[in-house]
Amino acid sequence: MNITYLKHKDIDIKLWDACVSNSVNQLIYAESWYLNLVCPEGWDALILEDYQAVMPLPLKSKVGLSYIQQPIWTQQLGIFSIATITEELVFKFVKSVPKKFKFISSNLNYNNACNSLPLIAKTNLILGLNSSYDTIKSSYSSNTKRNINKASKNNIELDFDFQNISDFIAFIESTLETPLPDNDLAILKQIITQSLKGEKGFIITASQNNEITAACFILKSENRLIYRVARSNKEGKESKAMFLIVDELIRKHSNTNYVLDFEGSEIKGIARFYESFGAEKQPYYYLKKYNLI
Repeated sequence: MNITYLKHKDIDIKLWDACVSNSVNQLIYAESWYLNLVCPEGWDALILEDYQAVMPLPLKSKVGLSYIQQPIWTQQLGIFSIATITEELVFKFVKSVPKKFKFISSNLNYNNACNSLPLIAKTNLILGLNSSYDTIKSSYSSNTKRNINKASKNNIELDFDFQNISDFIAFIESTLETPLPDNDLAILKQIITQSLKGEKGFIITASQNNEITAACFILKSENRLIYRVARSNKEGKESKAMFLIVDELIRKHSNTNYVLDFEGSEIKGIARFYESFGAEKQPYYYLKKYNLI
């Protein structure tokens, strides 16, 4: 098993993206364009053989020390492989991280379980959409069904093709209790811009009286719809607009091979909202390791 460390300039991007796209655990976060946006200090990689499996290494540095850290707007990375991923493969990849990186703080993906590593399971919730809408809706909680019915009576207009990224970002900012750093917002804007251009995502808004009251950004890959950023203002919360957005998202993509990935959450109230649509847990794994020996 030959695992090679490559600096970014030596990575064959076409082979990299082909591996990620054809991997058994494909996730958009590991595509080169996405990594380029969320890793402003760059990213290197570990490569198995001729790009049969890959692991991105998002770079950070501080006071002269180089380390690996999970990037902003990126839930899961880790090992991606065209063939079945074994615990041995995960272990060998992690052990192959060069010693010059003194610290690793990374979220390995849902297919990277390994009992030989000090991993902490984290919560993600997903909903398969390969059934009819009526079948999926039958698993909604009674409270969610009531909230959808309430929302449907509030003259809410949904737009699944909203294109004004600046207005979307401004709405998100207006709903935050704690402002996001400018750099984080700039990266989010770049992700959305690139996604809309490449049909890798879309924005959904809910409006009442021509004013946006709830909105979300969905990342879209071959088989996943990732509920990446979602916010409601006071009016949106009162009208239950987000329940209507998620319900219509499910309706539009029912009977497909998509999985609706809610991206978490460890926060019980948020997790309960996702679970109320029938979403089930699919853990991913946090790795914290000092790479000193």
